[in-house]
Amino acid sequence: MRKKPNKLYLNIISLACMACLLVALFLHCDFESYAVDNDIYIYNTVLNSDQQQVYNQVYSNIIAFNENIFRLVVPISHDDLFITMNAVYNDHPELFWVNTSYKYGYNASNKVIQLKLNYCIPKESLASATIAFNNSIDRIVESAIAYPTDLERERVVHDMICDLSTYNNRYNSHQSAYSALVEGNSVCAGYSRAFQIACQKLGITCYYVTGIANGEEHAWNIVKIGGNFYNVDVTGDDTINESLNTHSYQYFNVSDGEIAHNHIRSALSSKLPVCNSL
Repeated sequence: MRKKPNKLYLNIISLACMACLLVALFLHCDFESYAVDNDIYIYNTVLNSDQQQVYNQVYSNIIAFNENIFRLVVPISHDDLFITMNAVYNDHPELFWVNTSYKYGYNASNKVIQLKLNYCIPKESLASATIAFNNSIDRIVESAIAYPTDLERERVVHDMICDLSTYNNRYNSHQSAYSALVEGNSVCAGYSRAFQIACQKLGITCYYVTGIANGEEHAWNIVKIGGNFYNVDVTGDDTINESLNTHSYQYFNVSDGEIAHNHIRSALSSKLPVCNSL
C-alpha cells in the first residue's frame, strides 16, 4: 500500500540564465537512447515513459496558461522533473510566454507530485504579445525565403536576429525567444530560441543546445544544412558584431571539433546529432 505523505512541501527553483544547463544534475542521469534525427521535438524522444507523460501534461498546461498548482499525472524524482522541464523548454521555442522558473511540491517519499508554472508575460498581454511575436518571425521568414538555398536563408536568420537584439538580461522574458525578437534585449537562451523557431518556420531542422562555453552556462543551436549537422552560436557571433560593428560568422555552421576548445554540451544535449562535417 502506498504510504500517504506526511507533509507536502513547496519548493521554489529559481532558474537564472540557462538554469536548464545545470550539468551536475545531468551527469548522473542515464539516458538509454539517443535522440531521433529530424524529429522536431527531439528532446522528447530521449525521455522515459513517465517523463514523457509529464512532458505532455506540462505542455498542455502551458498552452492553457494555467497559473494554478496542478497534480502530476505520475510522481517523478526531482532530477526527472528537471530533465523533463528542460526537454519541454528546449523543444518548444514557440512557448514564449512561459518562464524557465517553476515551483514544485513533493511528498514524504521525495517524489514530485505537484507543479506550478511561472510566466514571463501576463495573461492579459498574451494576445498582443503573440501578434508582435508572430510579426517579428514573419518578417525574418519573408526576408529569408527570398533566397534559394537553406544555407542562404539560414544566414539571413542569423544576421537579422543579431541586428534585432543586444545582449543583456534587462527583461523578465530574457530566457524566451520573445526577448530577442520583440524586446531587442536578450541572453543566449533568447537568441538560440529565436534562431530555432525562425529556422523551423523555414523548414530547416534546428535544435536548441545547452552546455558550457568559456566556462559559463550557455546555449546555442544545431542546424541541418545540405544533409549535414552544424553548430551555430548566434550569441557568440553577435558579441563579436557589437564589438566590431560587423557581421561575424566565427560560430556559424562549425563542427564539434571546431568549437570543442570552448563549447561543451550538457549530457542531455550530447544526445543530439554529432556535428562532424567541415
